[in-house]
Amino acid sequence: MIAERAEGRARVPLASHGGIDLSALALRHATALRVAYFLCIGIATLLRLGLDPSLERAFGRLQRALDPSLSFRDLVDAARNVALFLGWGATWIITSPAPTTRRNVVLATLWGLAASTAVESAQLFSQYRMASIADVATNTIGALLGAATLWMAERRATVDMRRGTTIGIPGWIVAASLMMTSFGLAFAPSTRATQVIAWSSSPLGRARSVLAAAALDVPWSALVVDVAVWFTAGVSVAIAITDRSGRLRRNQFVLWVVIATLLLSTVHAGRAMAGLQREAGAWQVQGAAWAVGLGLGLALVLRWRKMVTAPGTRAKHLCILVGVFGCMMAWSPASWVAGAAGSSAFSWRQFIPMLSLFQRQDLSSVFLVLQKAGLGAALGACLAARTRMGQPRPGVRAAIAYAGIVELGQLVIPGRYADVTDVLITAAAAGLVAVLVERGDRGAGQLQSTQPRP
Repeated sequence: MIAERAEGRARVPLASHGGIDLSALALRHATALRVAYFLCIGIATLLRLGLDPSLERAFGRLQRALDPSLSFRDLVDAARNVALFLGWGATWIITSPAPTTRRNVVLATLWGLAASTAVESAQLFSQYRMASIADVATNTIGALLGAATLWMAERRATVDMRRGTTIGIPGWIVAASLMMTSFGLAFAPSTRATQVIAWSSSPLGRARSVLAAAALDVPWSALVVDVAVWFTAGVSVAIAITDRSGRLRRNQFVLWVVIATLLLSTVHAGRAMAGLQREAGAWQVQGAAWAVGLGLGLALVLRWRKMVTAPGTRAKHLCILVGVFGCMMAWSPASWVAGAAGSSAFSWRQFIPMLSLFQRQDLSSVFLVLQKAGLGAALGACLAARTRMGQPRPGVRAAIAYAGIVELGQLVIPGRYADVTDVLITAAAAGLVAVLVERGDRGAGQLQSTQPRP
């Protein structure tokens, strides 16, 4: 056991050349990064504002904002708001001095509330945008969730990295990232068409309409992508379950099985309640692929640890698996083009960072962002684990290059199109996880140095 922990904590002296100290950079430019993210929020929420300076009409919009009539459209907006401000909370925590405290979470939430209030106030003078107190609430909840999640993740990563890990960083970082990608891909699969059965009625009414309608016949290529993502997630979960010693930890096994079951149940129930058509056999394929990945991983992880003793090499193997899956997900032709090569929804806005966001107004766009963010986080975690064992800094540049190649490849895929904003989302998620790794590593070192020697 001592040897295993020593293996996980082993470090190669830092090289004297190259590398960017991301955590120090984030602290040094904390204000600039927070302002930049606020500008991203502004772009996403204030595009096509249609300024109307009339105070009388603004007062009428204020009354409507304080007493909103909720509809399905508000569910879409709520999901988009939470997703957008999750990044705000995460950015605030990652640019705070380490170790972060509950005070940082409170500050991130309060500043998120202030940013949301400013945006909604501006929308009172818009001809097209609709301000709502419900949006302020969902924005603030998103900021709280993002900050609290990163705060707890940093604390947990510090403890785990001190105890030793299989791939050089806590395995749950990769597993959680891939589960997020799986969730997003299952809700909004970009490899096939999704018919909207019903937009009106209550959530239960929409679900009944969906269940009464014929299920969508999923093409085999789309099912291959489903198998790839859920299998990869299962393997990563197996690594997380056996992270310290290679042996099965029953409590972790039960926890991850419950999480996967809830995600699968939630995504397909949520699709039905949102009015999206059922997919024949999709959840069975996804569940079976996850179970096979988990079972195979648990069967082989102990042998893998014995054959491959360097955590950095193990991380490289997982990185390759994640990278191959990402290419499969991005380069699978969209089934709705019906074989029409060159058909796409390309727009010049896709080449201008953040400008394509105003085209993403539906519920599926939220989960498409989760796909890109989850893939970037998983890749960033693997690269951070790979490089930190023998080089000075995590390989974020490799993650950026990978994201760019994936998007450029979509230029020749029927029904796909490249989007610079997707590159930014993937790269930002990779960078965020890399900073989390650095902070956890330094926190683990500080804990180790303050422990009394026997």
